[in-house]
Amino acid sequence: MEQQKQTPNWMKYPYLLQLYQQVREAEVELEPDPEFLKDPKLGRYEEYQLKDLEIPQNIKNFLMEVGLPDQFLDFRSPEEETEYKKDVYAGVIFWVSCLRIETIKRKKYLVIGEYRALNRTCIISNLNQPNESRKWDKIEDSVPVVVELKTGAVWKWIHYYSEDEFTFVNSSLEQYLLSMAYWQAFYPEFAAKVTNYLKRNPEKTELDYIFRNDKRLYRSFRSCLMALDPAALRKRMTYWKFMCDLSLY
Repeated sequence: MEQQKQTPNWMKYPYLLQLYQQVREAEVELEPDPEFLKDPKLGRYEEYQLKDLEIPQNIKNFLMEVGLPDQFLDFRSPEEETEYKKDVYAGVIFWVSCLRIETIKRKKYLVIGEYRALNRTCIISNLNQPNESRKWDKIEDSVPVVVELKTGAVWKWIHYYSEDEFTFVNSSLEQYLLSMAYWQAFYPEFAAKVTNYLKRNPEKTELDYIFRNDKRLYRSFRSCLMALDPAALRKRMTYWKFMCDLSLY
């Protein structure tokens, strides 16, 4: 007797299943990447890891029953992929060590992940003095991905000196997880089209091809996102708009 196919854990979570069905009803081309959503690639958090964090029950339930991947590689093009794969930490990492509560402008946020980069800096002591010395040191910069506790919305938070800048990502953790899974399904075919074009046209650049074919290339992913979380594309400036537009930096 043929073994019955087991239902993936993420599909047992009611709101995720509802969102997935919502996208399917829109008759889009893509399915979320099953490998990205596969256990144990989604690390579920334990009660003891969250017990000291004052977070809403629905967020706690998601983290404990579904979880997040260890990492999301958000490359936007083959050229960018080649460049950023050299980094120690590529993409965003979702490690337990990232978890903490931050209060910014009187609002509380849960940090769930971070973009991390190792940079070298030169520390100069006794400048222009006979005993001047120079020492190279490594500095780790980070850009957190946060959940606004009051609304459940996901944001990318950039702190620069005394300024805080937020880029909207998704309306909820559930929509964020599925958006990442749809991007993981979309990107390999997108990258293959770009790479094949460049092989046939070595005098061209990837931007030539992407800018000229923008609507067609991104149609399948944008259709998914419009069905899944319209705010992720309709707001003035969002993370997923950035992902689908190489003119934005």
